[in-house]
Amino acid sequence: MIGLGPVLYATIATDRPDDSIRAWCRHLDLLESGRHRVDPALAAACGERAIEGRSATWLANLLGECWLQVLDVPDAAAIEPFRRYGWMALEVSVQDPDQLAQRLRDSSFDIIGEPANLEVSDAIRAMQAVGPAGEVLYLTQIKAEVPPFELPRARCPVDRLFIPVMLTDDRELSLAGYQSLADQEGLRFDTRITVINRAHGLDIDHRHAVATLQLRGQCLIEIDQLAGQAAPPAGTLPSGIAWVAFAVEQLPPGSEPYTIAQGPYAGCRAAFARGHAGEIYELIVRPDDRP
Repeated sequence: MIGLGPVLYATIATDRPDDSIRAWCRHLDLLESGRHRVDPALAAACGERAIEGRSATWLANLLGECWLQVLDVPDAAAIEPFRRYGWMALEVSVQDPDQLAQRLRDSSFDIIGEPANLEVSDAIRAMQAVGPAGEVLYLTQIKAEVPPFELPRARCPVDRLFIPVMLTDDRELSLAGYQSLADQEGLRFDTRITVINRAHGLDIDHRHAVATLQLRGQCLIEIDQLAGQAAPPAGTLPSGIAWVAFAVEQLPPGSEPYTIAQGPYAGCRAAFARGHAGEIYELIVRPDDRP
């Protein structure tokens, strides 16, 4: 059993790393927690050798938990949100999206969705914004239990990533890959996704095929289906969300393990893979998670 979860961190690629670091620290309360150069083993493992030697900066929440890595990729091409398959958004647990919306109005984050309760439950309130690297953020407050989901309450104003959101051309194929890792069944439903509808000029009430997969540690993966989008480019990481990392009890058979050399997970065994939608993900075995 792989034992997928929790979500550990996300990496943002950008040709302007200092702008991203400054924005996240100034407006979303993250703290710089260390810098290093990408070592050859990681670059080879993720299939992006061009990032070898590039600067990587770790950001932590106010509790000292590192969950965001900002990667300097000089050739990172700009992206248009909601128009590329792969990782589409980072859903982050926050205490007060209404207050954050006021803070972000005069910032380098572009608000694309004002705070509102979600269709699935009035106990979930969220806003959406786009960061300096083109990364889409869902800033979400969990106010009460939302069965059947297991979701976290924020412990500080901006806590951490708990749902990476993916855009795919086939909900079933994308879900199948992660179900096999988590060894459990996902939840399928159709729902309105306002920010996607606005971005594509669809009727505001248009509903999309969506799936969620509950992970350990009160985390999930969300999979949104939309036809006709671009595949992730090969060769150079585009600007935005580069990859997402998950904890596992053990690496799956057939993976190509490497040992992480730097950062908060230094010394851990890990492996990279690509999902159906072209998204890159990393599986990390932490010492405390081993069976």
